Amino acid sequence: MIRPEFRKALEGQQQILALLWTFFFCGIFVYLWLTEFVLRSSGFSAGSSVAETVRIVLWLLALIDLGTFVWWRKRFLTQEAILGGSKKYTTLQVLQEHKTPIEERAAQVASSYVTSKIVGFAILEATAVYGFVLALIGGYIRDQYLFSLASGVLLLFEFPSKAFLEKILRKIEAPG
Repeated sequence: MIRPEFRKALEGQQQILALLWTFFFCGIFVYLWLTEFVLRSSGFSAGSSVAETVRIVLWLLALIDLGTFVWWRKRFLTQEAILGGSKKYTTLQVLQEHKTPIEERAAQVASSYVTSKIVGFAILEATAVYGFVLALIGGYIRDQYLFSLASGVLLLFEFPSKAFLEKILRKIEAPG
């Protein structure tokens, strides 16, 4: 059984994760705002002979990142992967106050979940950053909107729900 005060610490990690998710999600709008209001209103005119080459490279990187995200999600963000310990991370410092083996297991699983989610967020955010770079170096605004949309939609699907963490904790506490 997980003590109520330790459960609060575990649930607090979900709240921190939701806050980090918010920062990643809002970052997409910051990139769009910078393009729309700062670059366009200043009359910034980017472009060079290498802009098209950079565009191709960034599109390839974005596709690789999206493929990496799909792989990461299947490999490290499923309930089975998190409970099975497919990726062992150092237990988060705030969760090192465990008293029982069940609490220790819960701390390890929560740490794995939080860390894997953050990596997933960063992979998705990179796609939006690529779009911002494309707008900056070559004026590829449509590409930026497309990359930002893909990043935003996938981040919406990756919102760290409290229900998912609670489901994992219940499985840890279940006898057998």
